[in-house]
Amino acid sequence: MAGRTVGFICRFALAVFLARHLAQVEFGVYKQAFLLQSTFIMLLDLGLPASLYYFLQQDGEARRQYVSQSLPMLALAGIVGGVAVVVGAPWWGEAFYENRLGALTPQLAVFLGSTLLSTVLEVIFIARQRAGQAAIVYCVSDLAMAALVLGTVLADGGVAGILEAVTFVQGARIIALVLYARRAGLLSVSRPSWESLQRQWNYAIPFWAGHIVELFAVAAPQYYVSGRYDTQTYAVFAVGSTSVPFVDVLYNTIVGRVTRLARVGAQDQIRDTLGNGIRLMAVACLPLFVLLELVAGDVIVLLYTQRFADAVPVFRVSLLALPLLATQLEYVPRAYGDTRFLFLMCAIRGVVCVGCLTVLPQTFGLPGAPLAFILALVASHLVLLVRVSRLTGLRYVEVWPLGMLGRILAASLASAIPVVLLKSMGLLAFWPVLAAASVAFAVTYGMALWRLQVLSGDEKEAVRALVRRLAVLGGFLAGREAIGGRPR
Repeated sequence: MAGRTVGFICRFALAVFLARHLAQVEFGVYKQAFLLQSTFIMLLDLGLPASLYYFLQQDGEARRQYVSQSLPMLALAGIVGGVAVVVGAPWWGEAFYENRLGALTPQLAVFLGSTLLSTVLEVIFIARQRAGQAAIVYCVSDLAMAALVLGTVLADGGVAGILEAVTFVQGARIIALVLYARRAGLLSVSRPSWESLQRQWNYAIPFWAGHIVELFAVAAPQYYVSGRYDTQTYAVFAVGSTSVPFVDVLYNTIVGRVTRLARVGAQDQIRDTLGNGIRLMAVACLPLFVLLELVAGDVIVLLYTQRFADAVPVFRVSLLALPLLATQLEYVPRAYGDTRFLFLMCAIRGVVCVGCLTVLPQTFGLPGAPLAFILALVASHLVLLVRVSRLTGLRYVEVWPLGMLGRILAASLASAIPVVLLKSMGLLAFWPVLAAASVAFAVTYGMALWRLQVLSGDEKEAVRALVRRLAVLGGFLAGREAIGGRPR
């Protein structure tokens, strides 16, 4: 979780830097390139990276077999995809109102092809319960990418230079992947087992098909805007559609645990694992949703300048995904190997999203595009709740701990009172006041969580230990300052 959080901070800071230093059109092209990246991965990963979360729970020889057969297939898919990007440039360019990516086709081909294989690196770490190593990989990768992109922009390398810098990082990640897999004994040169291939395909193909269908929900709003508005308007929309990627790392960690519990039928432990995962996500997502909804306009202008003020309505609608992410349960069917249901769920989400896109943007303008995705999420959440209840044998109220969610929401709303008062006085436009209000919100929220019994005993003890360490550090630093820099 810590590594992914650091990575999120790096990418977020980098996006803010690029939005402030690139022309809006250039920033729009940059965001469109990464839209193609996410589309490319969803179309060509064949469901193999996700399948490894499941199959790496097998014994040593089986793990080696599944990794050894997955990497060559992903490498081949990346090569085929890169060639398709070059050959199909006249066709995929039609997806954009202004086809400014056409001139970057060679860089895009190499960038997209290298990205596909490198996605397996963190998957192997997490699936093998190496969360600390995965955190290091996340940190190093994102810090290296941020440093190279920053240097490229300062050297006026443009979007082409940015793509080349990111490709360099992806190439280094592929080398690290191969070296680690060999060291961990996960690679072999033996002939593939047709039985294991069939077993993996039976799991991966429905999951992959679900990903392709999910493109209609995840990417449809993005392509709708990029296909009907100019690149500058798309840049504004992209700022407002900022996502929260830290969700995946926690749930991907839970997948392995739920998979093992499902095999032994440990219903009580499954219930506790699901409830704890939702609680942890809600502790982060619900207060973030409340706070950002209150200060959305001030935050967008402060970070991205007045040029992106039109992104505020889009941002407010996009934030509605946060409460839904707190109750995300898509990892449960994965843990039970029920990927055919995931395909059905993704199909429902895609159909609802595309259907809403035919109506909502014409009625609400740009905010109608993310609203279509939010409504699709709501529909798929309800279907998923029913399925998870049947798979686990748990009642709906056991799957979603509504009492705990209510306490977290109450703590979030109570903590917002100081922010509301400052906002009513028009003081949040000044960044020191905005920062102080956010700190006050966080402190009040932490106290409310403590009083409402949201934190477990171990978590409370960890907080006490952290406070003691900070107090000792504060006293040490104060002592140094008091005697001219020498510790007492």
